[in-house]
Amino acid sequence: MRLSIILPCLNEIRHGYLDRILANLIAQNGEKEIIAVLSSSDDGTDLVLESYASRFSEVKVIKSLAKNRAQRLNEGISSSTGDIVLLHHPATLLPEQNSLDLIDRALLSGSDWGAFQHSFDFSHWLLHFTSWYSNNVRLKQKGIVYFDHCPFISRRVLAQIGNVPDLDIFEDTVLSDRLRQFSKPVLAKGKVVTSARRFHQRGIYRHAVLNQILKLCYLLNIDPKYLNRLYEKSYSINVKY
Repeated sequence: MRLSIILPCLNEIRHGYLDRILANLIAQNGEKEIIAVLSSSDDGTDLVLESYASRFSEVKVIKSLAKNRAQRLNEGISSSTGDIVLLHHPATLLPEQNSLDLIDRALLSGSDWGAFQHSFDFSHWLLHFTSWYSNNVRLKQKGIVYFDHCPFISRRVLAQIGNVPDLDIFEDTVLSDRLRQFSKPVLAKGKVVTSARRFHQRGIYRHAVLNQILKLCYLLNIDPKYLNRLYEKSYSINVKY
């Protein structure tokens, strides 16, 4: 199995995860390609990506005019060649070295897609609960996979649903809804680690409340562009306003 890893990037230096992600991906055992899709950035993200691409043949950098994360992911998918596509969150680390083997084993269940177990890089009871809920209720029971779980999907099925929905926010929820038409997601045994930066920026409790408000607004069909502006405010993490 050849795995295509799509890494969407927008001013990633500030998060302190880019070098760690690239080193983690290069160290993974197995046949893979790493495609970083970079929207216009002004913090040196391009220099870091190009440095890795010049030293490692499996790394490819695409400079993109994409406006949001979904468009960056789709551009990377279109340029990729693997049988399985992994949509990599830009502030998450995969399990070390054996992630491809964990994906192989998970997909032996017959599912067309799945994701890793989730955890944060900061210890707090609410963040532990958030990860537990995401793993055991949202993913296992409801079949909804957020991008910070680094979902992996059969190229065949991705093509049938038209890849990632072009939305500024909740594109992963809509993607999950479409993928569930084919099969339930399978949970790989490995655990990813995601930056808790957004919780630090706003405060853990304030950000947790905002997440719940946004989910309610999504159910009420409020415009995703407005919701993402509310979510990102001045940080421009997924969309550059």
